[in-house]
Amino acid sequence: MRSIIFGVAMLAGIGIGVFHNLGWSSDEPARIPDAAPGASPTAPRAIKENVVAYHTGDAKMNAAKQTGRSTLPRFRELIAAGTPGTYTVKFPLTQNGATEHIWLQLTDYRDGQFVGLLANKPVNGTKYAMGDEMTVAEADIEDWMIRSDDAIYGGYTARAALKDLPKEQADKYRALFRD
Repeated sequence: MRSIIFGVAMLAGIGIGVFHNLGWSSDEPARIPDAAPGASPTAPRAIKENVVAYHTGDAKMNAAKQTGRSTLPRFRELIAAGTPGTYTVKFPLTQNGATEHIWLQLTDYRDGQFVGLLANKPVNGTKYAMGDEMTVAEADIEDWMIRSDDAIYGGYTARAALKDLPKEQADKYRALFRD
């Protein structure tokens, strides 16, 4: 069974963090624990505070990634309109043979490439660090988000993960999402 790693606190910290202040320092990938007794073997499961693993076959997460990719024209439209907020994109980051899906805070876009700083601390090793500059091809983007004080545009994978947050926290974020 393969799982992907995705954080449920995707709106914590600077407003977009998937993996924030986790304290990992190992070059080893994060261990995905067994499902809880009685739970489906493909059920989402906590790895560490603010980090949840979703099975690669999770239909809701895969649909959210598809929505994120298909709405990239809307993201570019909001950017062109000068929508205020922090601009981020999510992409798969692989190190040590394990893939996590992580946010990049944008600083530029040129020639079909998003340029920015890793907005989260990667959990699968130490090759990359929060704040590292990276360039990601538009074809590799799985989701996007614009976060301001009073609204969140995009963030389809974050929306899919709301079900795994405490109700009060999920309701708070749910009220901010806009299309």
